[in-house]
Amino acid sequence: MVTGIAGGSGSGKSTVAAFFRQQGMTVIDLDELARSLTRKEQPLWKAIVTVWGPFFLDPRGNILRAKLGRVVFQSWTWLFRLNQATHPLLKRDLQQSLAHSTPDSGIVIEGAVLYEAGLLPFLDHLIFVDCQDEIRIERMIRKGLSRSQAIARLYSQRFLPCLRRRATIVIPNNGTREELKKRVQDICHEKNPHLCSLIPYSR
Repeated sequence: MVTGIAGGSGSGKSTVAAFFRQQGMTVIDLDELARSLTRKEQPLWKAIVTVWGPFFLDPRGNILRAKLGRVVFQSWTWLFRLNQATHPLLKRDLQQSLAHSTPDSGIVIEGAVLYEAGLLPFLDHLIFVDCQDEIRIERMIRKGLSRSQAIARLYSQRFLPCLRRRATIVIPNNGTREELKKRVQDICHEKNPHLCSLIPYSR
């Protein structure tokens, strides 16, 4: 069974994925996968250098990820070009990971780009973690972004409504981590007991 966990930056999707990881499920973080692809001489690193030359490289030739994120989230054109390079590679590596998984393994794929990267056909279930925009912005600021950077990232994720409409389960997350875990338990057991039999349930 393959479950997608989607939501925008600051929504809490990583926290929900962590609940499943604690129960022994394999979690594939698309951000981590993209990060591995940007290591020096890796496929996405080569694609970025082909498009932008050394603009996003440090003196040792490593990708300056903070600079890359800061710039591309301010420009639709640059973000589109980065996504054109990134999404096919994510899809390829994800296919390889799923092909090498054992048939009875529970797998969670976490990421905000499940729709635009064409990954929905891989999923048996989709959980969407919903959150008010202002709360998302404040959470991103606490993680080190400026307010303008957080707002730019929020508005760059234009395909989130597509994910929300296709979700098996929508979980609101405008409160604390403890409240979120309780909602995951309650909503999943009400709407999809098979999926959330993996999360210990207690009222």
